[in-house]
Amino acid sequence: MFPATALQDKPSIFEYLKSEVFPELAPPPYGDIKIRRLSWLKPVFLFMERSRHIDVVGKSFQHYSTPLEEAWGHAEKEYLNLTVLRDEFGMNDDSYQVVAPLGKNKQLSAMLVMEKAPGRLLDYFIAAAVYERRYDTLYDKLSHLARFFSKLHGNSQSDRPVSIDAASQYMNKMLDSLTRGPLGDFQRDAIEHYSSPWWDRLGTLADRQVIVHGDATPTNFLFHHSKVSGIDLERMKWSDRCWDLGFMAAELKHHFTWRTGNNWAAEPFIGHFLWEYYIDHRNHGGGQSFCDITNRIPVYMALGLLRIARNDWLDLPYRRNLMREAKRCLKYGLSSSTTTARS
Repeated sequence: MFPATALQDKPSIFEYLKSEVFPELAPPPYGDIKIRRLSWLKPVFLFMERSRHIDVVGKSFQHYSTPLEEAWGHAEKEYLNLTVLRDEFGMNDDSYQVVAPLGKNKQLSAMLVMEKAPGRLLDYFIAAAVYERRYDTLYDKLSHLARFFSKLHGNSQSDRPVSIDAASQYMNKMLDSLTRGPLGDFQRDAIEHYSSPWWDRLGTLADRQVIVHGDATPTNFLFHHSKVSGIDLERMKWSDRCWDLGFMAAELKHHFTWRTGNNWAAEPFIGHFLWEYYIDHRNHGGGQSFCDITNRIPVYMALGLLRIARNDWLDLPYRRNLMREAKRCLKYGLSSSTTTARS
């Protein structure tokens, strides 16, 4: 649903852009502004002013039934997250960055305005690998994405130990949501049975908290040659580095399975992504071994698969397959990490 303000009050949007946003990028005068919708799932728009070659992205947080005050809180949070990452944690260089926030306006449907990142989404390169066999290109992009995460996590590593509470609570949230849909009581009991030992296991594999993107999906990272730009930082938080890594592994598994019907098609790419992360982490003085990282991945990967399974636009047999894969991650990942810890 397009925000009413954005539909009915374009002059106010244009006035705001020309008076408060565009002067940060180029001097006036400004010409006509064209609008293109970038997402049909969320109210995100590209604003284009051709005489000064200005392209900015506007993201409205007030949509559907979201109250304005709540929407404004989300807009302010993402604005602050982007600012902090760029100003305090070095995510503003030419290689690995998050987009720069340019302004926010409460009355314009709680709109956040950001720079337009160059390049294509990771989703494009996954599709190219599946349908055009451009495997090397995807491997290259995953290497750069791994370095993006390594930089984000390395620059923000704290002295505080990771708490298992966030993962446990998120598991309960996903199961509650799925139980109202395709997840039966028997299947829920099985997932809870295999997830329960993980909370003790994670305590023995504890790492230090880092800032995580919090919404690592193939539509939240753009690639332009060797440059990676992160977007949609509303869910940024302090957590386990494997939150980002496991959720991205789940997304890779989903996108390959969805397109090929093969549950194992993504495995080489997941392994490459995790190895590239570890290598960059090690080269920059990180203390986690490859086993330290990969032993924690299955539980976060299971959380990511369960999150994807909530999407009701996916057909029911496929959603059930995702939930089975989540259970397998928990079951076999736990036995694998136990064997590694004892060896």
